[in-house]
Amino acid sequence: MKFLLQLLVLMLLGLPGFTQSQSGANQDQNLNLRLENYLTDMEKAGLTGSVLISLPDGSIISRGCGFRNLETNQPNDAATVFDIGSLTKQFTATAILKLEMAGKLSVDDAITKYFEMVPEDKKIITIHDLLRHQSGFISNIGKDYEKIDKPDFLSKLFSTKLKFKPGDDFSYSNIGYTLLALVIEKVSGQTYETHLYENLWHPAKMQNTGYSRPAFDADRIAIGYDQLNVTWGRPTEKEWDGSAPYLHLLGNGGILSTTEDMYKWSQALQTNIILNEDVTKKLFSPKLRSGETENSYYAYGWDVSRTNSNTIRYGHSGYNRIFYADLMIYPVEKVVLIWLSNKSNEEFNELNKELSRIILNPDYVPIIPATDNSANREFTSLIIETIKSSGLNKAREVYSAANGSPALLEYVMRQEGFTQLDNSNPKLALEIFELNAIAYPESAKAIQGLAEGYMETGKNELALKYFKESLRLNSDNPFVNDMIGKLEK
Repeated sequence: MKFLLQLLVLMLLGLPGFTQSQSGANQDQNLNLRLENYLTDMEKAGLTGSVLISLPDGSIISRGCGFRNLETNQPNDAATVFDIGSLTKQFTATAILKLEMAGKLSVDDAITKYFEMVPEDKKIITIHDLLRHQSGFISNIGKDYEKIDKPDFLSKLFSTKLKFKPGDDFSYSNIGYTLLALVIEKVSGQTYETHLYENLWHPAKMQNTGYSRPAFDADRIAIGYDQLNVTWGRPTEKEWDGSAPYLHLLGNGGILSTTEDMYKWSQALQTNIILNEDVTKKLFSPKLRSGETENSYYAYGWDVSRTNSNTIRYGHSGYNRIFYADLMIYPVEKVVLIWLSNKSNEEFNELNKELSRIILNPDYVPIIPATDNSANREFTSLIIETIKSSGLNKAREVYSAANGSPALLEYVMRQEGFTQLDNSNPKLALEIFELNAIAYPESAKAIQGLAEGYMETGKNELALKYFKESLRLNSDNPFVNDMIGKLEK
């Protein structure tokens, strides 16, 4: 019997789910606990939405935070439907490459092949240029839900002045992706949504993604709220062109989905279910402009950057000031992070980056922000007004007397500091940054703000000191790295 038990253990250890050492299993349990505790603490601070984390061992953490409907206390969960914003661009770019894979178009095609009356300055714009935001088009010609028909849209678009010669530079353009959606419709003979369902979502087994094709249960669609919990509503309650948004949003944003479906999407791309291996590589690694490096660039609907470990990260976010969406893939580390929110807040918009730091750095200790409530907002406003009227020392006295309750909102202080810099008040900005750094000495963002304040006031030695401190707190910050390089020259 003892021999049979030993044999059974050896057999189990040979199976995929039983290859870890006890030490490895404990490490994974500890990581899961750190992640769960972090999300619990963040929810207490006001985190609202749904998150899915796929870990290197294949395990998945999936949970909701806050509510999809505050009035009825319906919580967010893995099946809650969110507006994913500019993650829509991934679908548009992939559909274009799939049409190219079928021989129906080429990314080198000029837009004159698909549109009439293209002005002379825009005739050299190619599909490749649109995909990489290097067409020179401005970002928008109208508001997301503003009514407009195709002739009027194209007329307004083609009459705009280009920001630069096509192919020479980068400027994020939503309307460029609307043109791509129109190309998809013209080449395929289908509506944008129908084509994406048949060629992308259905093969990936995504049944809860689209504008209206899934016949969403309205009760499952998250209601959007602003930071003060004022109701914005559901995207499907806005004025649409029948079953889809008007052209200001079509193809560049507004698709609805869930964390579960977006995870299926990430897996379909990585296993070549949608595109073959060569075309998938092209999706993430298109031809770069002269002077671009592979450290950080915009591919076809994806931001691509190199990590501190010299591996590649694919990602994109979407934002309409109410809903926020973020998808990150670490292919080498086998990590996928999906964050969808119906109450955008700058404190939480970098959630995926914080999660990645917890996963990839066992020693990383994330900072939990103060709760964004009325008491803390009023106290933060009081501190800002005290700095303006009575100076930093008096504001420090008021802050110290509060003894942490109410609390200072780090991101509000930082926003006010940068607002004062924009308004040419660097001395006032610096005092705001200084108090913010006193309140949050372990916050890379607060310390970075202080560094920028010193730099704007000509105190470069102090600027360099605090840029380095910010980088110590968060080593994954290309901007701070660049600033240090410039100051050390």
